[in-house]
Formats: sequence, C-alpha cells, structure tokens
Amino acid sequence: MASAEITRQSVVPELDLDGLDSVLGLHIGTVNTLFVTRLEKRLVPLNVTPKQVAILWLVNANPGVKQTDLSRFFQIERPTVHQFVRQLMKNGFVINEPSKLDRRAGGLWLTESGREVLAISRETIIGHERELTACLTAREKSELFRIVMKLYLLAPAKD
Repeated sequence: MASAEITRQSVVPELDLDGLDSVLGLHIGTVNTLFVTRLEKRLVPLNVTPKQVAILWLVNANPGVKQTDLSRFFQIERPTVHQFVRQLMKNGFVINEPSKLDRRAGGLWLTESGREVLAISRETIIGHERELTACLTAREKSELFRIVMKLYLLAPAKD
C-alpha cells in the first residue's frame, strides 16, 4: 500500500503556501506549540509550567544542582532560569540553600510539595505524550527522538 504524501496544504487547501511548507522550523515550531500549549493547560491545576516541571525533574535527580547548570542544560540565559526558580520557590516547590563550601553559590532542593507536584506532573506528561504520538509506531518515535537529539546536540553554540 502506497502512503500518501503528508503536507500542510491539505489543512487549508485554499491557501497558496508558496514554499512555506518546506521550512522545517515552521513545522518544528507548530509541533512544539501542540506539545507545550496542550501540556500547559493540563498543568494549570498544579500551578507549574512545562519548563518548571523540567526544573523540578532535574532538581529531584540532582539535589543541590546550581542554576548555572540548569541554564547550560536548557540553553537559556541564567536570569531566565532564575525567574523560573523564583516562582518555584514562591510556590513552595524548591528551596535554594547556600553551599557549605562556597556560601556565594547556592544549590536547589525539592520540598515535599515539589516532590508531590513532580510525581503528578510526570504522569500527566506521560499521558499527554502518549496521546500526541499515538499515530507513530515505536520505531518512528525512536527515530524522531534520535533526530531531535542530533539537532540539539550538534546545533551551533547560542549567539
């Protein structure tokens, strides 16, 4: 059985896309919006965003992690990470304690509330991703993940 070509033209056939449908960034951005926007709505009752959940996840796995390490991982500026962390602290999900070796450097730890929110968020994310990738085979999911990771790991350094 031949598979039909999948294009965006079928979504709005009356629009002339003028080659726009060949811009990979447009498709990646749209899929990202699908994943993030829908997930944000599901996380509202927990009072966290997807990025904040990712921070909770990393703090849980790396007690005492520094914000600079989170900044490097997410490839975003440290002040942006600080804003996320500040909100997590305000919500009582993490604490920032100074290092015993260097009082200028602080590390992040989850609170009990943070652990509870993370556990529920993980289940929410697993279900959400299962729904959005249901149309993919296990092999296709694996290949998609491999390609996304390759783009992430081999991308030029941020400006």
